[in-house]
Amino acid sequence: MSSSTGRRSAAAAGRQAADSDWLSRAARVGLAARGLVYLLIGALAIEVARGGAARTDQQGALRKIAEQPFGRSMLWLVGAGFLAYGLWRLGEGIWGRREESDERKRTVKRVESVASGVIYLGLCFSALRIAVGSGGGGGKEKSYTARLLEAPGGKTILVVIGLVLIGVAVALAWRGLKTDFEKQLKCGEMSRTTYAVVHRLGQVGYLARGLVVGLVGVLVVKAALEQEPDKAAGLDVALESLAAAPFGRGLLLVAAVGLVCFGLYSLAEVRYRRL
Repeated sequence: MSSSTGRRSAAAAGRQAADSDWLSRAARVGLAARGLVYLLIGALAIEVARGGAARTDQQGALRKIAEQPFGRSMLWLVGAGFLAYGLWRLGEGIWGRREESDERKRTVKRVESVASGVIYLGLCFSALRIAVGSGGGGGKEKSYTARLLEAPGGKTILVVIGLVLIGVAVALAWRGLKTDFEKQLKCGEMSRTTYAVVHRLGQVGYLARGLVVGLVGVLVVKAALEQEPDKAAGLDVALESLAAAPFGRGLLLVAAVGLVCFGLYSLAEVRYRRL
């Protein structure tokens, strides 16, 4: 067998694994887990907008799950869902995105899928770490940022990371405005009412995600330029910064409702996402 034939066989086997029924079903569990986490983040952000105190990021949402009856058992299920979804996204990035005919756009979306897969594998690790009782606070994130700033070229790297996040934010918001996310849905299987609801949830949800990710990117760039690593934090600090702005609590409430909408949209994807 020639090396090229072997490579084609390996690629075909990889695509078959990525398209397998068991992985698709597991990925839907991951979509449900993502929906649950975004619903909790939105609810925690609403609590902050009303004057409460909560950690409004993925870690805060996962800890909120752990506090519930049978919460640690649920975290194992959430972690398994994130693992399956992350592996499916990695497979989609390596072998997939066949719904996009334009080669350049297809390449961009494959890179996006790989990045998403890595993120969800990280969330899987976080969920399982909290489930076994070893989840720490946000200090490690800050120390990593501080170490990066102290490293040669670290400031430039951090600025690039922030700019990439801003670019991702623009892409998310544009996807919401163009309703590009509908390419991934089985719209023909929806009733007219269901389509209208899912359509609106996706629009609002993607715009809210774009806003929040953009804030994180701006904070990362600002922290790098001002040499203040503690300001280069994640979703929770971005939402807190939004709350501290003029009319911030109202803006935070709007963003929180948008994140809840994205959580509901993710739950709709469990049924209607093309996998």
